Amino acid sequence: MSIKPELVERDENGYWVHSQFPQTELDSEIDDWVSKNQLELKLVFMESDIDEDKHPAYNRYFHTGDPDFHDWEPSKPVGQGWFIGGIYETEDGPVCVWLRPISEKMKEWFLDAHRKAEEAAYEYFCACDVGEERIQASEIYERIRTATRIGG
Repeated sequence: MSIKPELVERDENGYWVHSQFPQTELDSEIDDWVSKNQLELKLVFMESDIDEDKHPAYNRYFHTGDPDFHDWEPSKPVGQGWFIGGIYETEDGPVCVWLRPISEKMKEWFLDAHRKAEEAAYEYFCACDVGEERIQASEIYERIRTATRIGG
């Protein structure tokens, strides 16, 4: 992946865009860029991310019409590897574009699948009667259990 996180230095109104993020409003161009760079993209809209009754940015932006949302700190999506691709205004209000390498998503999927396989192998081992099948089940469980261990 050639796209790396950058230091987010928002302007006085809260706007910022990654230097490599496409300067377009066309979703298809952004989708192509995301795909080409093997990234995953998640959008967090300010309107659904903060409490309209308690957050001053919400009132300023949606009720007063002031484009300043500098004090909105967008929620990070669940998972590892997310970084900000941009914080800017859309027709639906301010949005934060979160990006991460697709490999992070695949790693989460793999580790979850591995955990399920380990649990299934243990249950199989426990269900086996003492004897040859249980010995084989034990070997399978041990191989699965230690498959993701690195360095020891």
